[in-house]
Amino acid sequence: MNIRLILLIFETALMKLRHIIIIAIFVLINVGVFMTLNFGGNKTEEDTKEEVKFVQSVEAQAIENTTENFSFEAYGTVSSFQSVDISSEIQGKLIQGKKDLKPGVTFRKGELLFRFNDVEARLNIRSRKSAYINIIANMLPDIKVDFPSEFDKWNDYINSIKLNESIPQLPSWKSNKEKIFISTRNVLTEYFAIKGLEEQLKKFYVRAPFSGVVTMAYVSEHSVINPGTKVLTLVATGDFELAVSVPVSQLGDLEIGSTSKIYSSTGRLKGEGKVVRISEVINKSTQSVDVYIKPIPNENEKFIEGEYIKVAIDQAGEFTGCRIPEISIFDNQVYTYSKADSSISIKKVMVLNENSSGVFVSGLNNKDIVITQEVLNVSDSSKYEVVIK
Repeated sequence: MNIRLILLIFETALMKLRHIIIIAIFVLINVGVFMTLNFGGNKTEEDTKEEVKFVQSVEAQAIENTTENFSFEAYGTVSSFQSVDISSEIQGKLIQGKKDLKPGVTFRKGELLFRFNDVEARLNIRSRKSAYINIIANMLPDIKVDFPSEFDKWNDYINSIKLNESIPQLPSWKSNKEKIFISTRNVLTEYFAIKGLEEQLKKFYVRAPFSGVVTMAYVSEHSVINPGTKVLTLVATGDFELAVSVPVSQLGDLEIGSTSKIYSSTGRLKGEGKVVRISEVINKSTQSVDVYIKPIPNENEKFIEGEYIKVAIDQAGEFTGCRIPEISIFDNQVYTYSKADSSISIKKVMVLNENSSGVFVSGLNNKDIVITQEVLNVSDSSKYEVVIK
Protein backbone atom coordinates (compact mmCIF):
# COMPACT_ATOMS: atom_id res chain seq x y z
CA MET A 1 0.00 0.00 0.00
CA ASN A 2 2.73 2.34 0.79
CA ILE A 3 4.35 1.74 -2.59
CA ARG A 4 1.10 2.40 -4.43
CA LEU A 5 0.57 5.60 -2.52
CA ILE A 6 4.01 6.74 -3.33
CA LEU A 7 3.51 6.03 -7.04
CA LEU A 8 0.21 7.85 -7.04
CA ILE A 9 1.72 10.87 -5.38
CA PHE A 10 4.61 10.81 -7.91
CA GLU A 11 2.24 10.64 -10.90
CA THR A 12 0.18 13.51 -9.53
CA ALA A 13 3.31 15.63 -9.03
CA LEU A 14 4.55 14.78 -12.54
CA MET A 15 1.25 15.88 -14.12
CA LYS A 16 1.34 19.15 -12.21
CA LEU A 17 4.94 19.75 -13.37
CA ARG A 18 3.89 19.08 -16.95
CA HIS A 19 1.07 21.63 -16.64
CA ILE A 20 3.46 24.15 -15.14
CA ILE A 21 5.94 23.66 -18.03
CA ILE A 22 3.20 24.08 -20.66
CA ILE A 23 1.94 27.25 -18.94
CA ALA A 24 5.50 28.62 -18.71
CA ILE A 25 6.14 27.98 -22.39
CA PHE A 26 2.85 29.69 -23.31
CA VAL A 27 3.72 32.70 -21.13
CA LEU A 28 7.19 32.99 -22.66
CA ILE A 29 5.78 32.87 -26.19
CA ASN A 30 3.25 35.60 -25.41
CA VAL A 31 5.88 37.76 -23.77
CA GLY A 32 8.14 37.37 -26.83
CA VAL A 33 5.38 38.31 -29.25
CA PHE A 34 4.42 41.31 -27.14
CA MET A 35 7.98 42.58 -26.94
CA THR A 36 8.41 42.11 -30.67
CA LEU A 37 5.29 44.09 -31.47
CA ASN A 38 6.17 46.80 -29.01
CA PHE A 39 9.71 47.18 -30.44
CA GLY A 40 8.42 47.48 -34.00
CA GLY A 41 5.93 50.17 -32.98
CA ASN A 42 8.59 52.31 -31.33
CA LYS A 43 10.85 52.09 -34.42
CA THR A 44 8.07 53.31 -36.72
CA GLU A 45 7.32 56.22 -34.45
CA GLU A 46 10.98 57.24 -34.32
CA ASP A 47 11.27 57.00 -38.13
CA THR A 48 8.20 59.18 -38.48
CA LYS A 49 9.67 61.72 -36.11
CA GLU A 50 12.94 61.74 -38.02
CA GLU A 51 11.02 62.25 -41.27
CA VAL A 52 9.20 65.25 -39.88
CA LYS A 53 12.35 66.77 -38.48
CA PHE A 54 14.30 66.48 -41.84
CA VAL A 55 15.45 69.94 -43.02
CA GLN A 56 16.79 70.78 -46.52
CA SER A 57 19.55 73.42 -46.82
CA VAL A 58 19.23 75.93 -49.71
CA GLU A 59 21.06 79.08 -50.79
CA ALA A 60 19.23 82.39 -50.89
CA GLN A 61 19.65 86.14 -51.37
CA ALA A 62 18.19 88.97 -49.32
CA ILE A 63 16.63 91.56 -51.64
CA GLU A 64 17.68 95.22 -51.70
CA ASN A 65 16.01 97.17 -54.51
CA THR A 66 18.10 99.74 -56.37
CA THR A 67 17.77 102.03 -59.39
CA GLU A 68 19.74 101.18 -62.54
CA ASN A 69 20.29 102.40 -66.06
CA PHE A 70 20.27 99.39 -68.36
CA SER A 71 22.23 98.59 -71.44
CA PHE A 72 21.81 95.81 -73.96
CA GLU A 73 24.39 94.27 -76.21
CA ALA A 74 24.44 94.50 -79.99
CA TYR A 75 27.03 93.49 -82.57
CA GLY A 76 28.11 95.02 -85.86
CA THR A 77 31.00 96.29 -87.95
CA VAL A 78 32.91 99.52 -88.28
CA SER A 79 32.39 101.36 -91.55
CA SER A 80 33.73 104.66 -92.85
CA PHE A 81 31.35 107.59 -92.66
CA GLN A 82 32.74 108.66 -96.05
CA SER A 83 33.42 106.18 -98.81
CA VAL A 84 33.66 107.06 -102.47
CA ASP A 85 34.38 105.32 -105.76
CA ILE A 86 36.66 107.61 -107.78
CA SER A 87 36.20 107.35 -111.52
CA SER A 88 37.74 109.04 -114.52
CA GLU A 89 35.88 111.95 -116.11
CA ILE A 90 38.09 112.07 -119.21
CA GLN A 91 39.86 109.76 -121.61
CA GLY A 92 43.60 109.29 -121.44
CA LYS A 93 46.62 107.45 -120.10
CA LEU A 94 46.63 107.24 -116.29
CA ILE A 95 49.75 108.37 -114.44
CA GLN A 96 49.84 107.78 -110.67
CA GLY A 97 51.07 110.39 -108.20
CA LYS A 98 53.89 109.96 -105.71
CA LYS A 99 52.17 106.95 -104.16
CA ASP A 100 51.13 103.65 -105.64
CA LEU A 101 47.47 103.01 -106.37
CA LYS A 102 47.29 99.91 -104.20
CA PRO A 103 44.91 98.81 -101.42
CA GLY A 104 46.11 99.98 -98.02
CA VAL A 105 47.88 103.11 -99.29
CA THR A 106 46.82 106.23 -97.39
CA PHE A 107 46.34 109.72 -98.79
CA ARG A 108 45.87 113.08 -97.13
CA LYS A 109 43.15 115.47 -98.21
CA GLY A 110 44.20 117.35 -101.37
CA GLU A 111 47.07 114.98 -102.17
CA LEU A 112 47.37 113.90 -105.83
CA LEU A 113 45.90 110.46 -106.44
CA PHE A 114 46.57 110.22 -110.17
CA ARG A 115 46.66 112.35 -113.31
CA PHE A 116 46.48 112.12 -117.11
CA ASN A 117 48.83 113.37 -119.80
CA ASP A 118 47.65 116.95 -120.37
CA VAL A 119 50.12 118.22 -123.00
CA GLU A 120 47.58 118.17 -125.80
CA ALA A 121 44.91 119.83 -123.67
CA ARG A 122 47.24 122.67 -122.67
CA LEU A 123 48.30 123.27 -126.25
CA ASN A 124 44.66 123.46 -127.26
CA ILE A 125 43.99 126.10 -124.59
CA ARG A 126 46.96 128.17 -125.72
CA SER A 127 45.70 128.03 -129.28
CA ARG A 128 42.25 129.30 -128.21
CA LYS A 129 43.83 132.05 -126.10
CA SER A 130 45.87 133.24 -129.07
CA ALA A 131 42.71 133.46 -131.17
CA TYR A 132 40.97 135.27 -128.29
CA ILE A 133 43.78 137.84 -128.03
CA ASN A 134 43.58 138.37 -131.79
CA ILE A 135 39.81 139.09 -131.58
CA ILE A 136 40.28 141.73 -128.87
CA ALA A 137 43.25 143.29 -130.66
CA ASN A 138 41.17 143.68 -133.86
CA MET A 139 38.36 145.46 -132.04
CA LEU A 140 40.56 147.92 -130.11
CA PRO A 141 40.57 150.56 -132.96
CA ASP A 142 36.76 150.52 -133.06
CA ILE A 143 36.58 150.83 -129.26
CA LYS A 144 38.86 153.85 -129.40
CA VAL A 145 36.47 155.53 -131.84
CA ASP A 146 33.09 154.41 -130.46
CA PHE A 147 33.99 154.06 -126.74
CA PRO A 148 37.06 156.25 -126.15
CA SER A 149 36.60 156.18 -122.37
CA GLU A 150 36.78 152.36 -122.36
CA PHE A 151 39.87 152.00 -124.52
CA ASP A 152 42.42 151.85 -121.68
CA LYS A 153 40.30 149.22 -119.88
CA TRP A 154 40.35 146.83 -122.85
CA ASN A 155 43.95 147.60 -123.69
CA ASP A 156 45.04 146.70 -120.15
CA TYR A 157 42.91 143.56 -120.30
CA ILE A 158 44.57 142.24 -123.47
CA ASN A 159 47.97 142.84 -121.92
CA SER A 160 46.98 140.83 -118.81
CA ILE A 161 46.23 137.63 -120.76
CA LYS A 162 49.05 135.09 -120.31
CA LEU A 163 49.20 131.92 -122.37
CA ASN A 164 50.40 129.78 -119.41
CA GLU A 165 47.96 131.17 -116.88
CA SER A 166 44.21 131.10 -116.39
CA ILE A 167 42.33 133.61 -118.45
CA PRO A 168 41.55 136.78 -116.45
CA GLN A 169 38.01 137.90 -115.70
CA LEU A 170 36.32 139.95 -118.46
CA PRO A 171 36.11 143.70 -117.85
CA SER A 172 32.62 144.83 -116.93
CA TRP A 173 30.74 146.92 -119.49
CA LYS A 174 29.13 150.21 -118.60
CA SER A 175 26.34 150.23 -121.18
CA ASN A 176 24.21 147.86 -123.22
CA LYS A 177 25.72 149.34 -126.36
CA GLU A 178 29.20 148.26 -125.26
CA LYS A 179 27.90 144.77 -124.31
CA ILE A 180 26.29 144.31 -127.72
CA PHE A 181 29.43 145.52 -129.41
CA ILE A 182 31.75 142.97 -127.74
CA SER A 183 29.16 140.21 -128.23
CA THR A 184 29.03 140.74 -131.96
CA ARG A 185 32.79 140.31 -132.06
CA ASN A 186 32.51 136.80 -130.41
CA VAL A 187 34.45 137.97 -127.36
CA LEU A 188 31.98 136.40 -124.93
CA THR A 189 31.78 133.14 -126.90
CA GLU A 190 35.53 132.67 -126.95
CA TYR A 191 35.93 133.73 -123.32
CA PHE A 192 33.52 131.08 -122.01
CA ALA A 193 34.92 128.44 -124.37
CA ILE A 194 38.39 128.99 -122.90
CA LYS A 195 36.99 128.92 -119.34
CA GLY A 196 35.37 125.56 -120.17
CA LEU A 197 38.67 124.16 -121.45
CA GLU A 198 40.43 125.33 -118.30
CA GLU A 199 37.84 123.57 -116.14
CA GLN A 200 38.26 120.44 -118.25
CA LEU A 201 42.02 120.64 -117.66
CA LYS A 202 41.47 120.43 -113.89
CA LYS A 203 39.95 116.98 -114.39
CA PHE A 204 43.33 115.76 -115.63
CA TYR A 205 44.48 115.94 -111.98
CA VAL A 206 42.50 113.90 -109.42
CA ARG A 207 43.14 114.72 -105.75
CA ALA A 208 41.92 113.06 -102.55
CA PRO A 209 38.62 114.65 -101.46
CA PHE A 210 39.41 113.69 -97.85
CA SER A 211 42.10 111.92 -95.85
CA GLY A 212 41.63 108.23 -96.34
CA VAL A 213 42.90 104.85 -97.42
CA VAL A 214 42.54 102.97 -100.69
CA THR A 215 40.49 99.81 -100.21
CA MET A 216 40.21 98.77 -103.86
CA ALA A 217 42.23 99.62 -106.99
CA TYR A 218 40.73 98.67 -110.35
CA VAL A 219 43.38 99.88 -112.83
CA SER A 220 47.14 100.26 -112.89
CA GLU A 221 49.48 103.01 -114.05
CA HIS A 222 49.74 103.66 -117.82
CA SER A 223 46.32 102.14 -118.43
CA VAL A 224 44.32 104.00 -121.06
CA ILE A 225 40.86 104.51 -119.62
CA ASN A 226 37.61 106.08 -120.77
CA PRO A 227 35.25 108.50 -119.02
CA GLY A 228 33.30 106.72 -116.27
CA THR A 229 35.92 104.05 -115.65
CA LYS A 230 36.21 103.24 -111.94
CA VAL A 231 39.80 103.75 -110.77
CA LEU A 232 39.77 103.15 -107.00
CA THR A 233 37.69 103.17 -103.82
CA LEU A 234 38.73 105.58 -101.10
CA VAL A 235 37.37 105.47 -97.52
CA ALA A 236 37.92 108.15 -94.91
CA THR A 237 40.14 107.35 -91.93
CA GLY A 238 39.34 108.74 -88.50
CA ASP A 239 35.69 109.32 -89.42
CA PHE A 240 33.75 106.14 -88.75
CA GLU A 241 30.31 104.96 -87.79
CA LEU A 242 29.10 101.68 -86.37
CA ALA A 243 26.13 99.84 -87.81
CA VAL A 244 24.60 97.37 -85.32
CA SER A 245 21.44 95.27 -85.51
CA VAL A 246 18.92 95.79 -82.72
CA PRO A 247 15.85 93.55 -82.21
CA VAL A 248 12.55 95.28 -82.87
CA SER A 249 11.44 94.44 -79.32
CA GLN A 250 14.15 96.74 -77.91
CA LEU A 251 13.58 99.75 -80.15
CA GLY A 252 11.35 101.34 -77.52
CA ASP A 253 14.37 101.60 -75.21
CA LEU A 254 16.38 103.55 -77.81
CA GLU A 255 16.44 107.17 -78.90
CA ILE A 256 18.72 109.49 -80.87
CA GLY A 257 21.53 110.49 -78.54
CA SER A 258 21.56 107.28 -76.49
CA THR A 259 25.08 106.62 -75.25
CA SER A 260 27.00 103.37 -75.54
CA LYS A 261 30.28 101.67 -74.73
CA ILE A 262 32.21 100.03 -77.55
CA TYR A 263 34.27 96.85 -77.11
CA SER A 264 36.58 94.91 -79.38
CA SER A 265 35.83 91.30 -80.29
CA THR A 266 38.13 90.27 -77.40
CA GLY A 267 36.20 92.37 -74.86
CA ARG A 268 38.61 95.33 -74.62
CA LEU A 269 36.93 98.72 -74.10
CA LYS A 270 37.82 100.80 -77.16
CA GLY A 271 35.67 103.88 -76.72
CA GLU A 272 32.21 105.35 -76.39
CA GLY A 273 29.57 106.44 -78.86
CA LYS A 274 26.17 108.03 -79.44
CA VAL A 275 23.25 106.87 -81.54
CA VAL A 276 22.99 109.23 -84.53
CA ARG A 277 20.50 107.40 -86.76
CA ILE A 278 17.88 104.68 -86.41
CA SER A 279 16.69 102.98 -89.57
CA GLU A 280 12.96 102.80 -90.25
CA VAL A 281 13.31 99.59 -92.27
CA ILE A 282 13.02 96.18 -90.58
CA ASN A 283 15.11 93.26 -91.77
CA LYS A 284 12.48 90.61 -92.56
CA SER A 285 14.73 87.63 -91.91
CA THR A 286 16.10 88.76 -88.51
CA GLN A 287 13.31 91.11 -87.37
CA SER A 288 15.94 93.66 -86.42
CA VAL A 289 16.68 97.29 -87.27
CA ASP A 290 20.03 98.88 -88.11
CA VAL A 291 21.16 101.48 -85.58
CA TYR A 292 24.08 103.78 -86.42
CA ILE A 293 26.50 104.98 -83.74
CA LYS A 294 29.14 107.70 -83.95
CA PRO A 295 32.21 106.33 -82.10
CA ILE A 296 34.81 108.23 -80.09
CA PRO A 297 37.93 106.11 -79.49
CA ASN A 298 39.77 106.07 -76.18
CA GLU A 299 43.33 107.34 -76.01
CA ASN A 300 45.74 105.07 -77.89
CA GLU A 301 42.82 103.28 -79.52
CA LYS A 302 41.57 103.47 -83.10
CA PHE A 303 38.85 101.89 -85.20
CA ILE A 304 39.51 100.06 -88.46
CA GLU A 305 37.25 99.72 -91.48
CA GLY A 306 35.38 96.41 -91.32
CA GLU A 307 36.30 95.68 -87.69
CA TYR A 308 33.80 93.48 -85.80
CA ILE A 309 32.73 95.07 -82.51
CA LYS A 310 30.36 94.68 -79.56
CA VAL A 311 28.32 97.65 -78.35
CA ALA A 312 26.58 98.05 -74.97
CA ILE A 313 23.82 100.60 -75.66
CA ASP A 314 22.25 102.42 -72.72
CA GLN A 315 18.48 102.13 -72.58
CA ALA A 316 16.34 105.23 -72.09
CA GLY A 317 15.11 105.87 -68.52
CA GLU A 318 15.86 104.47 -65.05
CA PHE A 319 14.46 101.24 -63.59
CA THR A 320 13.89 100.13 -59.99
CA GLY A 321 14.35 96.52 -58.94
CA CYS A 322 17.04 94.01 -58.02
CA ARG A 323 19.46 91.70 -59.80
CA ILE A 324 19.27 87.96 -59.08
CA PRO A 325 20.80 84.82 -60.67
CA GLU A 326 19.06 83.51 -63.77
CA ILE A 327 18.57 80.09 -62.14
CA SER A 328 16.27 81.74 -59.57
CA ILE A 329 13.58 82.43 -62.18
CA PHE A 330 11.13 79.98 -63.72
CA ASP A 331 8.13 81.10 -65.79
CA ASN A 332 8.56 84.69 -64.50
CA GLN A 333 8.33 83.43 -60.91
CA VAL A 334 10.71 82.93 -57.99
CA TYR A 335 10.70 81.01 -54.72
CA THR A 336 10.72 83.17 -51.58
CA TYR A 337 11.57 81.98 -48.08
CA SER A 338 9.59 82.81 -44.93
CA LYS A 339 11.54 83.06 -41.68
CA ALA A 340 8.32 82.76 -39.69
CA ASP A 341 7.61 79.12 -40.54
CA SER A 342 10.72 78.14 -42.60
CA SER A 343 8.54 77.49 -45.65
CA ILE A 344 8.86 78.43 -49.32
CA SER A 345 6.26 80.18 -51.47
CA ILE A 346 6.03 81.43 -55.08
CA LYS A 347 6.08 85.09 -56.16
CA LYS A 348 5.69 86.61 -59.63
CA VAL A 349 8.34 88.98 -61.01
CA MET A 350 8.92 90.98 -64.21
CA VAL A 351 12.23 90.60 -66.04
CA LEU A 352 13.59 94.00 -67.09
CA ASN A 353 17.17 93.28 -68.11
CA GLU A 354 19.77 90.51 -68.41
CA ASN A 355 23.55 90.74 -68.40
CA SER A 356 26.59 88.87 -67.12
CA SER A 357 25.79 89.97 -63.54
CA GLY A 358 22.36 88.37 -63.53
CA VAL A 359 18.73 89.18 -64.26
CA PHE A 360 17.22 92.49 -63.16
CA VAL A 361 13.60 92.04 -62.00
CA SER A 362 10.83 94.07 -60.41
CA GLY A 363 8.03 92.81 -58.14
CA LEU A 364 10.08 91.95 -55.05
CA ASN A 365 10.13 93.90 -51.79
CA ASN A 366 13.14 94.89 -49.75
CA LYS A 367 14.21 92.15 -47.31
CA ASP A 368 12.41 89.44 -49.29
CA ILE A 369 14.53 86.29 -49.30
CA VAL A 370 14.78 84.67 -52.75
CA ILE A 371 16.03 81.11 -53.24
CA THR A 372 18.97 81.20 -55.64
CA GLN A 373 19.23 77.52 -56.47
CA GLU A 374 16.96 74.90 -57.98
CA VAL A 375 14.50 73.43 -55.44
CA LEU A 376 12.74 70.12 -56.15
CA ASN A 377 9.49 68.68 -54.72
CA VAL A 378 8.36 71.82 -52.93
CA SER A 379 5.35 71.22 -50.61
CA ASP A 380 3.59 73.06 -47.81
CA SER A 381 5.02 70.63 -45.24
CA SER A 382 8.61 71.01 -46.45
CA LYS A 383 10.95 72.80 -44.09
CA TYR A 384 14.16 74.53 -45.20
CA GLU A 385 17.33 75.88 -43.72
CA VAL A 386 18.36 78.93 -45.74
CA VAL A 387 21.96 80.08 -46.24
CA ILE A 388 21.92 83.74 -47.28
CA LYS A 389 24.84 84.77 -49.50
